[in-house]
Amino acid sequence: MRSALILLPEAPYPVIGGGPLRTASIIEGLASQFELTAIHYRLEGDPDPAGLYPPKLLKYSYTLNLAQLAKSTLPRIIRNLKRALRGIPPLVDRFAGQEAAIERILQKQHFDLIWVEHFWAATYAPLLKKHSSKLVLNLHNIEHAYYDSLATTSPFFHRSLFQHFARCARQYEASLLPFFDLLVTTSSADAKRIQHPNIRVLPNTIPWHDQPKVEQTESIVFTGNFAYAPNQHALHWFLENCWSTILKQKPKLRLRLVGKEIHYAHSNHPSIDYIGPVEDAIPEIAKSSLAIVPLQSGSGTRLKILEAWAAGCAVLSTPIGAEGLDAIDGVHLKIAQGPAAFAQSVLNLLDNEVVRSRLVQAGRLLYEDRYTWKSARKILSELDL
Repeated sequence: MRSALILLPEAPYPVIGGGPLRTASIIEGLASQFELTAIHYRLEGDPDPAGLYPPKLLKYSYTLNLAQLAKSTLPRIIRNLKRALRGIPPLVDRFAGQEAAIERILQKQHFDLIWVEHFWAATYAPLLKKHSSKLVLNLHNIEHAYYDSLATTSPFFHRSLFQHFARCARQYEASLLPFFDLLVTTSSADAKRIQHPNIRVLPNTIPWHDQPKVEQTESIVFTGNFAYAPNQHALHWFLENCWSTILKQKPKLRLRLVGKEIHYAHSNHPSIDYIGPVEDAIPEIAKSSLAIVPLQSGSGTRLKILEAWAAGCAVLSTPIGAEGLDAIDGVHLKIAQGPAAFAQSVLNLLDNEVVRSRLVQAGRLLYEDRYTWKSARKILSELDL
């Protein structure tokens, strides 16, 4: 059997959140074609990621330790200002500097395939290239596009910093992407944002879920990792621009927040239920009549929409929130831009059960047809690996 090495900045198991969902589907797909070795990063004090895998998925595993960093505001500002002066994007910097450790692991080894998850670990491409017959980079996001989008939606005093990181990311992309034999993106929209002779689209997908049968409450739901800046910005935008308008007409309505790092989401706004992290978001999403995706920034495609479709929950999104998905406005979901239109769309959808039901049915069928792990593994098996 052929051999493959996977370099993983983010642990794929437990499969909770967008990044792990994409990575786990790829790992389990590659396992049918290759004997797998993994190199993981682990925050000091966390369990070894290899111990969380399904049995017999990996042949060998290695762990690179990352120091815990202070998460409070001032240390983060100082870190990012230093990164800006050095011209290196934050997450690229976070996972850099492990060349010696990786070289020791790879010494005298050669793999048929080395698969790198996230652009954050692309700095190791020159080293990895020497130990592989084929080098692949899976781009969950396009780094420069991510910072460009943050620059357009952030306060003025943050804007210049994000614009600078976008320029830095472009420079890193230009120097590192040519080392890879194949780039994989989540959508054709992301594929158009970069230049490379061999780019393939592997959509984000989630495992198969039967549609939950739960009683819906008078609520709407927003899901995600609330440490992720675009989710923070989206929630702030919705609360500041839409929520009070909606509550004037729907005073009993609740906003339910489901996801990791829920402490980043706390606010003084009324009528919010902080559900926090759950093992499976889909039954929680199914408890609400409408899933909102008020994103103003970001890159890649949103697994929160796939989860809502699987849950049988109607979706209202901004244009950037729905970008990259094969979804039609008014058929699979509703798209609204701007505070007034978004708030009114929430009210309209809550008042129109017939329209919501049509969106639910069409969204569920699209999920079943194109956005399950079965679909992703078929595409993966057709790549020239």
